[in-house]
Amino acid sequence: MAKVWFVRRRGGQWIVPGGAPAFELPLARIVFPLDLGVHRRLAADEAPQAAPGLGTEPPEALQRVVVQVDAADVSDRAFSGYVPGIYDSPLSPSAATGRLARLKAA
Repeated sequence: MAKVWFVRRRGGQWIVPGGAPAFELPLARIVFPLDLGVHRRLAADEAPQAAPGLGTEPPEALQRVVVQVDAADVSDRAFSGYVPGIYDSPLSPSAATGRLARLKAA
């Protein structure tokens, strides 16, 4: 399962308030709703850091959507250009929540 994180900036790094992913869904189900593309892969030093001590925050308070893709997510080759790593979405956390909540409900 791909992990969808909602993050915000703290100093020079992206953090995940609460330290837990907002959603965990198969990559094949979220590529198009989150407008992910292979060109949106982030460098390793841009990966968000968990901040469990901060507590969770509502999507409206966060700034960016990132998706963690592991080897198991791309093993079926349904999306052959993707490799394990962190990808960002151009959507806001609020917009992503709306789209992914509809997917989970379906």
